[in-house]
Amino acid sequence: MSKYVEAANWISEQRQAKNIYKNFNEMFGLESFEDAYFVQDALESVWAHKGDVTGYKLALTSKAMQNMFGVNTPFKGNLFSETILHGDQVISLKNYGRLGVEFELAIEIGENFGTNFNNMTVEECMRKVSSVYPAFELIDDRKADYSKVNLISTTADNSWNANTVLGSKSQNFSHLDFSVNQVFKSVNGNIETSVTGAALENPFNAVIWIADFLNKRGSELKKGQIVMTGSTFPTYFPQPDDVIEFEVFDIGKIKINVSR
Repeated sequence: MSKYVEAANWISEQRQAKNIYKNFNEMFGLESFEDAYFVQDALESVWAHKGDVTGYKLALTSKAMQNMFGVNTPFKGNLFSETILHGDQVISLKNYGRLGVEFELAIEIGENFGTNFNNMTVEECMRKVSSVYPAFELIDDRKADYSKVNLISTTADNSWNANTVLGSKSQNFSHLDFSVNQVFKSVNGNIETSVTGAALENPFNAVIWIADFLNKRGSELKKGQIVMTGSTFPTYFPQPDDVIEFEVFDIGKIKINVSR
């Protein structure tokens, strides 16, 4: 059994037991981010019960978060079909080691990207997209100590993705400037504002990044896949009975109620 499969099985066991997160890169001899992505590949078989890979998430899309960890690139995780939820949800904290909520624009791909997208512009990318959604990414960091986190380990752990919650679907978005389009976060009625450009200056840059990443690994971004483009606010760690809402201006809204 390869070290990647061994690491994938270990990750699955740790998540299921909700054990406190610890770095494991040295335990399995994971020396590079390429090693971490091979573990993600192995998780596709280990997590067959979660369905097929039906999209991707980006982590560390803000300069502030990249600076915090001393890197200059985002990282990928896989989205599995059985982990994607649609519409307003009740989310139970007991299902997670520690639940974190991120506030994102989700993008649905409208046509296969192929391999010819060198120097692709945001406008060209938008024409390959069929729909966008306000969305929550639900991460499970299992009470990680962020001062000690090793990014090879977290990337191998599927960049902590647990669930995706997609809100209302919009196909009318081509007129919007997503570098500055407003977003609104509400926790128990307390509202904050940001812009979709908080993620890689424009969330469609996340799609271009993923397309390029997949191409370099011999794959491509495909019609129907979902890309979670990165959080427009810092991760929020909810408490029981929180009501959390997220709105993307001129696109739509999504809400979750948090239970114990």
